[in-house]
Amino acid sequence: MAASDGKAEITTSDPRALEREVEARRAALAGTIDELTDRLAPKTIARRSLADVRGRVQSFAFDHRGGLRVERVAAVGVVVLGVTTVLVVRAVRTRR
Repeated sequence: MAASDGKAEITTSDPRALEREVEARRAALAGTIDELTDRLAPKTIARRSLADVRGRVQSFAFDHRGGLRVERVAAVGVVVLGVTTVLVVRAVRTRR
């Protein structure tokens, strides 16, 4: 099999060789389809997304030596506390 302009060419006229070539290409194509099906499966996409989020959280909260980045974690805590306070105050005011 030779490649020319990105297209594969069959270079033999032997029927058995042609059959082997077709089977090899069919197997390669089936493998490619299986790989694409796996990559595009919702569970696989969700797993990759979750792993990406975990990695981002790890790099945000921990330095390269594994130490906690206290200033970042504290800043997130302050923001969460502020948002919670605002929501509680709004809930109390709407009940009155």
